Amino acid sequence: MYITAGVSEWKFENGVAGFGFLALAVMIFGGWKPQRIAVAALLFGFFRALSNVYTGFSFLSRLNLPSTVYNMLPYIISLVVLVIFSKNSAAPKAEGIPYDKGSR
Repeated sequence: MYITAGVSEWKFENGVAGFGFLALAVMIFGGWKPQRIAVAALLFGFFRALSNVYTGFSFLSRLNLPSTVYNMLPYIISLVVLVIFSKNSAAPKAEGIPYDKGSR
């Protein structure tokens, strides 16, 4: 459960900031397998971290790209990866069915 206590107004920075989209992309790209999900999370996390620290790399600073490009990079990469790798992706059969211990 995500609770925002003590915040009088909703801002994008205080909320989930688009990480829900990246979490879905990680699950789809990972194919619901823990090892692949970990690799996907590291890939998207790398680009998310790069959007925060790109000024520390001289070769990225020399490109003179606006900071918004680096902020969009994790989402662009996730869309490209999903277009390439999600063609054969299928959710588990029990997806969306509540777990009932007595029915199994």
